[in-house]
Amino acid sequence: MSERIKLTQGTGSTALHYEIIPVGNDWLILLTGGDAHIGCTAIGDDGRLCSYTPQSHKDDALAIPLAKKVSQTFSCVCTVVAGFHLDEITKEEITAVVENADSGMIQVLKVIGEKMDQKK
Repeated sequence: MSERIKLTQGTGSTALHYEIIPVGNDWLILLTGGDAHIGCTAIGDDGRLCSYTPQSHKDDALAIPLAKKVSQTFSCVCTVVAGFHLDEITKEEITAVVENADSGMIQVLKVIGEKMDQKK
């Protein structure tokens, strides 16, 4: 595999960690935070989407929007494997995670766009 790009959005217990891996013209993204695990796998294919979320997990809220947006933006296949867990998470912490995910998506799109431009 090619170069792995790592970035973190946010700080402390609500930080999200991204590992972005180019696979040919496609992208594999590992998105973790808190107690990392595999809580959802989402595959976007030029805007089409399929996903699997193990029972009792809610990580699809992180994986699905990112896989869909990357695949639509770059007309590629994007697989996102996401797992974030924080025991006894508060409403404020949930809000922070959502904000980190929104900002993180912008950063991921920027990084992938830069890498795509370098290939031209």
